[in-house]
Amino acid sequence: MRILALLFLKYCGLIYSTRGIVLYQINYGETSVVTKVYTELYGLQSYIINGVRTRKAKIKSNILQPLSMLDMGVYNRDKRNLQRVKYANAINPTSQIGLDMVKGPLAIFIAEVLFRTIREEEPNQSLFDFLMQFIGDLEAEDGSVANYHLLFMLELTGYLGFYPSLPTSGSTCYFDKREGVFCEEVPQHGDWMDKESSGLLQRMLEANTSNISSIKLSSAQRNDLVNHMIAFYNLHLDARLEIKSHKILQTVMQ
Repeated sequence: MRILALLFLKYCGLIYSTRGIVLYQINYGETSVVTKVYTELYGLQSYIINGVRTRKAKIKSNILQPLSMLDMGVYNRDKRNLQRVKYANAINPTSQIGLDMVKGPLAIFIAEVLFRTIREEEPNQSLFDFLMQFIGDLEAEDGSVANYHLLFMLELTGYLGFYPSLPTSGSTCYFDKREGVFCEEVPQHGDWMDKESSGLLQRMLEANTSNISSIKLSSAQRNDLVNHMIAFYNLHLDARLEIKSHKILQTVMQ
């Protein structure tokens, strides 16, 4: 009887409650969507949600925007590429990130970085907590958020396993992207940052969401640092990071 009960639960499906962070969605069929969500219980998952694009939808498309934080009821069945959602509610129904002319493109950029770097289908509580806190700080910020994506990319490296080491001396250094360290001499390869960019990177490493806006960067400096960060990611991930939303963000941040 016990075996039959377990089989029943496995194939009929229990509904599990979890929080999740939406990364992106694509249309599926006439009325449905497939959405990629980083969940607290199951890591990165793909969910099909039926009827989203209808007037009587139980789950509205406006809560499935990049970086939307959700309370979800989901089915989780082994060896399925697409899972299903029973219900989904916005954790912060008054969120304005998607409607903001700067925060909106910023959220798309951050969500794309996550989608292209996270490969985990296992829970990672520390990463999930970091993401929830960072999104909450972005939502609450009423000043400049022009450097938030740079800070995010730097802090995310700590959860991906290649966080840069701060320089041990007070002198101006070069940042070696291969080794992830600052050094006083130019590295004997081409993957390094000049003194100006290295100095700005060091300031970013010493910042957080409460003071990141105090670092004043020109559009050229900001774009240069993003390109360096993408190159840094490429050196340490087993994939080439191509962030399509980067150009849109560049235009917004000018």
